[in-house]
Amino acid sequence: MADTTNKNIPTIVYVEDNSGDALLLEESLRERGHSVELLIIERGDKALRYFQIKDSARDLPPPHCILLDSHLPIVTGAQLISFIRASSLFDATPVYIFAAEREYREIIGTALVSRQSFITKPNSWQQFLTLADLLMTSVEANLSGDRQPAGSAGPEVPANAELRSLEPEPRP
Repeated sequence: MADTTNKNIPTIVYVEDNSGDALLLEESLRERGHSVELLIIERGDKALRYFQIKDSARDLPPPHCILLDSHLPIVTGAQLISFIRASSLFDATPVYIFAAEREYREIIGTALVSRQSFITKPNSWQQFLTLADLLMTSVEANLSGDRQPAGSAGPEVPANAELRSLEPEPRP
């Protein structure tokens, strides 16, 4: 997607086992003209190994943004979030996750991520374009050192209504 020899190009890691969704995000970033390296990892265990290597090799910078699908083979999105948020290396890295209500409840209960982390998986081209813009806004906030963008409890930039996951109603 991008010239990876240029060290100034930011990196987005997308952990997704659906190659069609990965391709659509790659194409939407390209169509929007965003200069970014999109690293697609198709399995949770491979993603965990990637994050472990980044964590142990502190001289390598972390990605500028991470996008996870919660339904992954072998290692789940929730398990990846637990590892990522346990490492100080990723403190300023925005992490977004596509999660169903059950996973949302499970993950939000851990207090490892902000509510801004949960977004709806796009189901239209326009939503993929909106997602591409959200990820690049997060990358730019990260690059500028704006660790907590306005309206956010963590490093994640709040998504607009088109991508915002519905928060479950509190149980009585």
